[in-house]
Amino acid sequence: MRGTSSVCRVAALVVAVSSTVLGLAIDETWTRPPSRILQWQAASDGAAPVVDLDYERYQGYYNPTFGLNIYRGVRFAAPPRRWQLPEMPAVNRTAIISATVDPPRCPQAGPGPTPATVDFETNIQGNEDCLFLNVFSPKNATKLPVVVWIHGGGYGLGSAPSFDFNYIGQTVNNGFVAVAIQYRLGAFGFLSSTEVAKHGTVNAGVYDMHFALQWVQKYISRFGGDPDQVTITGESAGGGSVMLMAMANGGSEGTKLFRRGIASSPYYPTQPNFDDGMPTDYYLQFARRAECLGDNETAPTDGSLFRCLEKTDTVTLQNASAYTSYAAKNGQWAFIPVTDGKLIREQPTEQLLAGRVNGEQMLAGSNANEGTYFVPNNITTADRFLAYIRLNWPGLTSAAIESVLKHYSFPDTITAAHPKFDTDGLHPPFATAVSGAAVGWQQAAYNLYAETTFVCPAYWLADAYTGRGAGKKAWRYQVSTPNAFHGVDVGFLTGDPVATGATGVAGEGFRRGFQEIWGRFIVGGDPTLNGTGVGLAAASEERWRVWGEGGTHDMLNLNVTQGTGTAEWSVVDALKFEDGRGRRCALWAEVGVR
Repeated sequence: MRGTSSVCRVAALVVAVSSTVLGLAIDETWTRPPSRILQWQAASDGAAPVVDLDYERYQGYYNPTFGLNIYRGVRFAAPPRRWQLPEMPAVNRTAIISATVDPPRCPQAGPGPTPATVDFETNIQGNEDCLFLNVFSPKNATKLPVVVWIHGGGYGLGSAPSFDFNYIGQTVNNGFVAVAIQYRLGAFGFLSSTEVAKHGTVNAGVYDMHFALQWVQKYISRFGGDPDQVTITGESAGGGSVMLMAMANGGSEGTKLFRRGIASSPYYPTQPNFDDGMPTDYYLQFARRAECLGDNETAPTDGSLFRCLEKTDTVTLQNASAYTSYAAKNGQWAFIPVTDGKLIREQPTEQLLAGRVNGEQMLAGSNANEGTYFVPNNITTADRFLAYIRLNWPGLTSAAIESVLKHYSFPDTITAAHPKFDTDGLHPPFATAVSGAAVGWQQAAYNLYAETTFVCPAYWLADAYTGRGAGKKAWRYQVSTPNAFHGVDVGFLTGDPVATGATGVAGEGFRRGFQEIWGRFIVGGDPTLNGTGVGLAAASEERWRVWGEGGTHDMLNLNVTQGTGTAEWSVVDALKFEDGRGRRCALWAEVGVR
């Protein structure tokens, strides 16, 4: 059983991790410095109105630069009981709570492999009492549309301040209220096994998201928002969370919690059943690192192991969560959503393609080269490519592997000496073998991971809203700027479009147009643009048609003229793009259903 040695081990850990994973700079995500908060407060010229939530009262601050009343650290749920459903906060009306500082982040857990050195307090530590959200409301807002941001980070990293809607809001005259939520991460949010399901709740982090959307329905009107016009958004694991909310309760919720969704690079690493071997193995690894189970012990079946974890001190558990995730496969997280048979009932490949989804409109996006951060950089031969497939998709049959190899083969003329460059998706060579990052088998592995995990889920999400009745519509886009790695779109969406000038990877026109696509969708449910900015004409309603309209599969390809950063957008056939990406996504959908 558990002792104190793991706490002592934590104190000995030093240094920091610095890499970019799932669109988040880990050192920035794990250590959110106070400077940004102080900057906001310095720009404020007064307090925001007090908002009464029945259980508590909050007072934020006003930011004159963007004309927003900002409320940081609003509690939407009680301090969570470990691996139990979220609950309403207790009533506390003794004083007005100052809402000017970002909330404590949830305990963090990064992907494998284990970093050489880690500073626990800087890189991992969080607070289990972390179910808070931030609200950004235009001054004098009344019944405005609402956007809810669900942060990414592999379901193990991140926090509410990871995304900023301020510049997007400017494209639609501050026409919406923005909310950024937090949810339990790592083992605290996604621990799963038969025993967890028996004594608690698997997918606790998914239930947190769902609970936060219920909070929005009940309380957002007090900030000037319209609960009937909610858009849920997210990137990477946040985009995957949008997908999960679309699937919640078998897609039977309709528009009760949201009307629209924006899924940027929706993360679908696999979705095991809650009692499968993989989540059960990680549950036991976690228990051993928490010293609730010895290395050679067999897991008891009387509930004592779960009760030990419930009682273990938070530092030990946070360390166990992080290091179990560090022990996962390269670029992967240990604790991810599962099919629980209750809130999440089916595989995405089954439920999405059957069109059983909540909401009415979906905007699904991805980037040109999503896989570079998550694949080992030693895949130089066909044998290593095959070994990579078998390691990461061990359930594939021999026939399925043969199909995968056929779909991801490339010409013999593509060798290690071939020049690297970003493909245009329309002419060979294609991204199946060449990119600005790699060529040959390494790029084939990058592309395979990108398609299975981020790109094809965006296709399936768009398919889920196509031809499904009145109001159901979807649009697809891809960011194809140079080195369009995973997460590059977040910078284009959140940054000042003027700050970088008219040159660089993406200039002002590109950034402003991209931000307006999101803004218009949030406010009106249609991302197409009316203007005729330089290089942006392809985003018009006449050219960028609804996904599946008339049997077409239009995708807005957001590219630039290299060297100038000038927008050079076009509409392409998404099924034919990159040498038949539609065929490969159909293969993975078939494999996923099986």
